[in-house]
Amino acid sequence: MESRYVSQREERSLRWLSVGLISLIAFETLAVATAMPTVVHALRGENLYALAMGVVMAAQLMTTVIAGPWSDSRGPQSCLYTGVILFAAGLLIATFSPTMESFVLGRTIQGLGGGLCVVPLYTLIGNHIQPERQPSFFAAFAAAWVLPALVGPAIAGLIVAHASWRYVFGIVPALLVLAFPSLVVATRKLPHLPRAALAPAAGKRSLLAIGAGCSVGALQVLSGTDEHFTPLTFVLIALAGAATVALIRPLLPHHTLTAGRGLPATILVRGITNGTFVGVETFLPLLLQEIHGWNPTQAGIVLTVGSVTWAIGSGIAGRITLAHQRAQLPITGAFVQLLGILIALLGTQPHVTGGVVVIGWTLSGFGIGLLYPTMTVHALGMTAPEFHGRTSSALQLADTLGAALCVAFAGIVYALLQGNPHVAFAGAIALMAFVMAGGTAVVHRISPLPGSEEAQQLAAS
Repeated sequence: MESRYVSQREERSLRWLSVGLISLIAFETLAVATAMPTVVHALRGENLYALAMGVVMAAQLMTTVIAGPWSDSRGPQSCLYTGVILFAAGLLIATFSPTMESFVLGRTIQGLGGGLCVVPLYTLIGNHIQPERQPSFFAAFAAAWVLPALVGPAIAGLIVAHASWRYVFGIVPALLVLAFPSLVVATRKLPHLPRAALAPAAGKRSLLAIGAGCSVGALQVLSGTDEHFTPLTFVLIALAGAATVALIRPLLPHHTLTAGRGLPATILVRGITNGTFVGVETFLPLLLQEIHGWNPTQAGIVLTVGSVTWAIGSGIAGRITLAHQRAQLPITGAFVQLLGILIALLGTQPHVTGGVVVIGWTLSGFGIGLLYPTMTVHALGMTAPEFHGRTSSALQLADTLGAALCVAFAGIVYALLQGNPHVAFAGAIALMAFVMAGGTAVVHRISPLPGSEEAQQLAAS
């Protein structure tokens, strides 16, 4: 019987192509933040700024749910190819958009494609890479963000200043077109595995995902309002938040929202840690400029150090193979991330040097670096191979949902307190610290119940 694991040569090929794809996604993510103010000014779409920023995460939420059963039942390759094509098509629409409305459409299609890209990559690794080699793979994924973090914002700034913002969105599709044939050739060679039958509820899950994406999109828009909050605003926020929870609950493993032992708690921890990290990081460059008087280039340092130390933490986590040491990584990582957020919170005060923010974010990046890839390996280890797509989808769904909700609610707190800038920043970051404190408690529940099917699967892996 043919082994489902690939040779070292095929593994290297898959690693390079996967890291290359994630690097392009990372570059686009980091460059957009630099170019977006120029985009909305050029297209006269200031009123759609919040939607243009948030619609990508909302769209990813929709297709991330679809990507799991697609990868399990029809194979991850077709899901990955479709995701890359949609991602590139969305960027091309954004590149040539004559209006802000068409630009938002392009960003939406980009998000739909992005939601179909990462899940099949996780599935391919879970299916075809030896379990003991998977940690280094996921560490390489984190490292793929380092170079884009170092050069992405600077390159985007130069392009916007000396050429056109359209090139920021047009570079990545051109590179994807060049790399796509190699991606197809490498992934089509992988061994074929038995596929799980498509669940009868797949259509219902897709509808729930679309509804959840719409409700998250509504929260993103409401969080970015520059008007005074009215009672109607609060009612809409409450309705959108409740709708998101109600719609997303059936899409996650049972008891995820109540931190059930094993896989549910693991999924929840991923959502909390990624969400709070993105939620805080969104405000740090603005904090350093408005409170401490740093220029944009100086303020961008905080994004770079967070990405670099995330990669360092992931690299360390990938080299630790002893079971008892790996079991401590999530606990240590969650504590270090929380500590970093609390230190960054001190930097919201005008009399505290802005360097404290950078120190705090250096720690937070290292903490999530220890935790993030470890959670991926742990979750896949508790899952039978034929359901790796489902678990990968749940991990990505938690990541996207956590980021979207944390950014939205941190933005709401900031908007409510914006009359006093340092108080507004403190409120937003303090909310994220509170949520992350809950995550440090939940991380103790990621081990499955002894004797359970998840525990047996984990031991076998």
